[in-house]
Amino acid sequence: MAVDFSSLAPNTPIVVGAGQHVERDVGTTSHLAMATRAAAMAVSDCGGTGIVENIDTICAIRLFSDSAPNWQSDLGRSNNPPESIATAIGASPRHRIYSHAGGNEPQALLMEFFSDIAAGEREMVLLAGAEALRNQRKAQQQGLHLDWNEEFTAPLEDRGIGNIYPDPQEIANGMVMPLHYYTLIEQARRNDLGMSREAYLDETTKLMASFSEIASNNSYAQWPGAISAAQIRDAEPLTHLYTKRMIAQDSVNQGAALLLTSVAKARELGIPEDRWVFMHGAAQGTDVDVSVRPTPGTSVVAGNVLDKAMDMAGCKPADMDLIDIYSCFPCAVSEISDHLGLPADGSVPLTLTGGLPFFGGPGNNYSMHGIAEMVWQLRKAPEQRGLVHANGGFLTKHAAGIFSCVPSTIDWATVETRISPDATTSCERANNPETGVVISYCVNFYKGTPATAIVLAETDAGQRFVCCTAPTDTDTAQRVLAADPTGERVAVVPGEQEHNWHLRLVSNS
Repeated sequence: MAVDFSSLAPNTPIVVGAGQHVERDVGTTSHLAMATRAAAMAVSDCGGTGIVENIDTICAIRLFSDSAPNWQSDLGRSNNPPESIATAIGASPRHRIYSHAGGNEPQALLMEFFSDIAAGEREMVLLAGAEALRNQRKAQQQGLHLDWNEEFTAPLEDRGIGNIYPDPQEIANGMVMPLHYYTLIEQARRNDLGMSREAYLDETTKLMASFSEIASNNSYAQWPGAISAAQIRDAEPLTHLYTKRMIAQDSVNQGAALLLTSVAKARELGIPEDRWVFMHGAAQGTDVDVSVRPTPGTSVVAGNVLDKAMDMAGCKPADMDLIDIYSCFPCAVSEISDHLGLPADGSVPLTLTGGLPFFGGPGNNYSMHGIAEMVWQLRKAPEQRGLVHANGGFLTKHAAGIFSCVPSTIDWATVETRISPDATTSCERANNPETGVVISYCVNFYKGTPATAIVLAETDAGQRFVCCTAPTDTDTAQRVLAADPTGERVAVVPGEQEHNWHLRLVSNS
């Protein structure tokens, strides 16, 4: 299809380069060396000349090791991640940015930098990120003394962790990992659908198997081969709705990068038009905490973000030829596919990469891979359109973009992409609960056996609270698993610490 680029405004922002890197074997490559290799590919991918000298902004996606204690490294770190990348590729940017934490960041930053480029505030932006947790963990296990320290004096805009702050009551009652939050969401969705646990697991493992098949054909996937729904189902159980092979796998060595610029700059640097990819619609928004969402089995903001992006692009879900949905857990996929009216049974491809459980879950940077794949695939079919959805937190922070090689006339300098906070409502939290009705729950397994339970409940006054079984109370956890307590009344007593409430009774009357 012939495309006319002659009438494009010079300040129109475009993606001109994409890069990915994977190291399947364990080695000594650091996180930022991994990101650098992807960045170098993105520079080469654009096909222009004098690219590195013209990069005025480098933004690095925040590493997991700088995001949470569970991923901290004793191998050293860079005090300026974007400058580590700049030094390695020979760039001298005016702006160095280290992003917030969150899987939404690659798409959210793409929107931010499109706006800046359109407004003339930046000319060429390199976005890059990676995780070498596979190397990090092996080195720590083997006691290897790798030195990943880098020290720079160049200025850095470090944006910090961002606004992912679980409520103290959630933490005090065992919600310490994403696994626990997503199981509560998944269980609430299962209840909304009226499905048995067995039927629901059949559905979600079939969905995940379709992702595994796509990953098996992706040369940038961390692991070769595909696994079946039965193998996914039979893996080690983590909670009553998840096995180990259903969730994001972060022990990876993967990096990805994108190169952004304006039409004018692309022409100046000789970047061919067949490398240009446009964004036709985009939106982002933040939901409230899982435990106080009026409908914990879904995220209203996710739907609002999708609708806004679609409206901006003047299209509907059926117009999407390519889709990559964030897939840290099954409900992260089904939340989006449900809203789009797409089946979540594997019959419609919902990923370009193969997803976080099978392609790999490189921390906050996964969606950079999704966008890179989108760029490459759209270049092969310029008339097609594609949707990328990115998710941070616990179906909390959503960002979506609609892409095509067909030129876009959106004025990214003025368009509003944020969903108003007024679009969200929340339930009150009960600070001193005594009794309530079960809304959702999570049964945690240890070595194949139900060990603890976390319950989300609502008081008669409509206030929400989280409670959990006492550390040694495996009987209650087994009762919760055996007889779905949703809609049943529970009683709680104060636990050992502030905000901790022990589940003492599950009535099945």
